[in-house]
Order: sequence, then C-alpha cells, then structure tokens
Amino acid sequence: MREKTRAREEHAEADEPRGANGRPRRADEHGPPRRPAHYAAARPSKRPRGRVAKGFARLIGLLATAVLLAVGVTVVLMVTRDSGGTDPPETFAQPNPTPAPKKQASKPKKKALTPAQRASRDAAVKQIRGQGFEPVSLADYKTGQSLRVLVGKPKKSTGVRGRRAFFFVRRDYLGTDAASPSLRVRVLRQRDGVITLGYKLYLSGDKPSHPTGELAKVRFTISDGRLVPQDQIPPAASRLPPS
Repeated sequence: MREKTRAREEHAEADEPRGANGRPRRADEHGPPRRPAHYAAARPSKRPRGRVAKGFARLIGLLATAVLLAVGVTVVLMVTRDSGGTDPPETFAQPNPTPAPKKQASKPKKKALTPAQRASRDAAVKQIRGQGFEPVSLADYKTGQSLRVLVGKPKKSTGVRGRRAFFFVRRDYLGTDAASPSLRVRVLRQRDGVITLGYKLYLSGDKPSHPTGELAKVRFTISDGRLVPQDQIPPAASRLPPS
C-alpha cells in the first residue's frame, strides 16, 4: 500500500510541468518560461580630480571667455565704424625735397668756318708768317666783321723782340698797329668795326716778366680804307722793358 502511494507521488512529480531551469512551474503561471533577471554590475566610482586638473580647466575657461570678449569688441567696433564714424585723415611726414643739381650753362659751340672764311684766315696767317711772326691765337681773327686782327709773336730765328698786331679788311692786309713791336700787347675788344688793343707799360727798373705800369687802351678803326688809331699809341720806350 505504501509502495503504491509512493509510486503515485513520483509519477505526479514527473508529470508536473517544469521550467527551463528545471524547477517546477507554478500552477498560476502561463506562457513561456521567464528568463532569469540579469543584474548589472555596479560601475566603479570615479576618481576625484586633483588640483592640477581643476586649475587647468579653469584656465581653459578663462581663455575661452577672453576670446569671446575680443571677438565681441571687434564686431562692435566694425559696426560702429561702418555706421557713420569717420576716421581722421592720416598724416605722413613729408621728406625734405632734395634740391636738384643746377645745370651748368653749356658753352655755345663755335661755328665751323665756311670754306671762304677759312681761306681768308689762312691768307692772313700766311701774311704774318711772311714777316717773321706766328699767330698767338687764331680766335682773334673774327670772320664775321670787316676789320680783323691777328697778334703775332716773332719767330726765334728772326731775333726780333716784342709782338705786333696785324690788321686786315676781310682778306686785304692793312698794316700793323705801330712802327715798333710791343712786349705786352693783346686784343681787348672787337665790336662795331672797332678793335681795342691793350698795352701793358713798363716803368724804370721793371723786369721784362713783370711790368708795373698801367694798361693803355688804344682803339683802331678804318677811315678811307686806312687803319686809323683813335687814341694815342704809347711810346716804344714804355712798351718795351728798360735795357
């Protein structure tokens, strides 16, 4: 009897529905078996921040605030300038102007002689050379005027002492300024058919190279085709050094 009762209880336990975990299901439970609840593991607590990390965070915040303020100020200034504000004109220091170098007046070029003028001068040079003199300066011979002159110095071979002025009317020879040479004579001026000669005079005791007398000026012109001095010619003794 006891064996039948035990067999019936074991058969009942075998027929009893069980869940997925092998445990017997309760009678009031319906539907598929429930999965066991999963419990999330507790997260480890965060480590507390140190003083350096907190200070660095504050510094980053201050820098970001300063940048925002700078951007805001720049925008305000741009809007204010565009809305009607006028900037004062800029002034610049002007450099001292460097004075331009003065151009030196160029000397007028001498006009070339025409073939006729050159032939006239060559004839005058030939005339004074025939008398034993050489021209001191060809520039004294002015082909643009009728009365012309050349001062000649004696050749060494002649032994003559002193210079002479030779006058011409165009190509025609007129004569000399005086009957005897002068040691210091030169052309001072030529104008309007009048030629002025200058004689440096000697005084008693002067050296040949250093006359101390005055400069006598004598004007020469043409009258009736002849050479005429308009001023008195100094005597030969004062036109040559004392012997």
